[in-house]
Amino acid sequence: MFAKFTLLSFLVTSAIAAGGPGLSYDNIDKAATPGAKSLLKYIQSQYGSHYISGQQDEGSWQWVKENVGAAPAILGSDFMYYSPSAVARGSKSHAVEDVIKHDQRGGINALVWHWYAPTCLPDTQEQPWYSGFYTKATCFNLDNALNDGRNGTNFRLLLRDIDAVAEQIKRIDQAGIPILFRPLHEAEGGWFWWGAFGPGPFHKLWDIIYDRITRFHNLHNIVWVCNNLEPAWYPGNDKCDIATVDHYADPGDHGVLEDKFHKLQSVTQGERVLALAEVGPIPDPMMQARKDIPWAYWMVWNDEFIKDGKHNSKAFLQNTYNNTRVVSQRAGSKTSLWKQA
Repeated sequence: MFAKFTLLSFLVTSAIAAGGPGLSYDNIDKAATPGAKSLLKYIQSQYGSHYISGQQDEGSWQWVKENVGAAPAILGSDFMYYSPSAVARGSKSHAVEDVIKHDQRGGINALVWHWYAPTCLPDTQEQPWYSGFYTKATCFNLDNALNDGRNGTNFRLLLRDIDAVAEQIKRIDQAGIPILFRPLHEAEGGWFWWGAFGPGPFHKLWDIIYDRITRFHNLHNIVWVCNNLEPAWYPGNDKCDIATVDHYADPGDHGVLEDKFHKLQSVTQGERVLALAEVGPIPDPMMQARKDIPWAYWMVWNDEFIKDGKHNSKAFLQNTYNNTRVVSQRAGSKTSLWKQA
C-alpha cells in the first residue's frame, strides 16, 4: 500500500493546489542566507493549500517511517543538551548530527531549545537538575540578571549559554543547512524560567538572543519562529518569520483549533504564516480544509504522543499521511524540500 523508503531521497506526497492566503514576505533578518530565504518561501508556497508534516525526535521520526509507511517532512530536534549547565553534568547531544542527516534525506529541520538555567540548579530529589528548564526547578532570576547589565555575572552567563548554542548553529550553517529556530517557547505559560517574570524580561531576552546570534556571531541561516498566542508576549512581526502555538489536546481529539488560529491571525494582523509547533493529536486535515484553518505545519511531540495508539491511532496516521494535502517525504528525489521554493 505504501512506497518503500530510502534514507537518501524523498518526494512531496501531493501536487500543489490553488488558493490559500497568498502570504509572501521577506525574512526579518535582511542578511538571511539563500537557504533561509528558500526555506521561508517554500513554507509560504504551501501555506493555505498544504499542511507540512512534522515529528519531534529522530527516534520517533523513524517510528513513523517504519510503522506508518511515510516519513514526516520536518524533523524536530532540541539544543537542550548543549546548554552549559547540562554539559557540566556530563550531557552529550547528537542533535546537530540528526539535523545534517535529515537534510541529506531531503527534509526540513526545526530546532527548539529547552534551556537549562545558566546557574542555580539545586538538584533535589523533587527537582533533579535535568528539570532545570522549569521555573520550579531553578532559583535563577531572569529579571535580576537583565537588570545587572552586561558586566553582571548572571548576564554574562546568559551570553555564555547563547554562545554555546550559536556554536552549534554555526556547525549547521557550515553544512549549508537552514533551520526553523524556536527559542524561548511557551514563555507566557510561566512554567519555563524564561517566562517566569512576565513579558518585559522575555522580550529583552528575545532581543538579546537575536542580536547575539545574528550580529555578534554573524549567523543568518535561521527562519525565526515565535511561539506566543497572547498579544503582550508576541515579539512583533518585525521579529518573527513564522508565528506558532503549542497545543496538547486530549488523546484522539483531532480538532483543528480554529479559535487559536483566528486569535493568532489577529495578533499577527494576518501578516505571518501560522503553524503548530507542538501537538499531541494531529489536527484532522480534512477538517482543516473544510473549515479553512490552514496551519502551515504541525509537529507531533515524541514517544507516547506518536506511538501509544491513543493520541494518534495507526489508522488515523495512515489516513493523514495519505491525504493529498499533507506534505511528507516520498522516495525518488534527492532535492531538499526547502530547495523547491
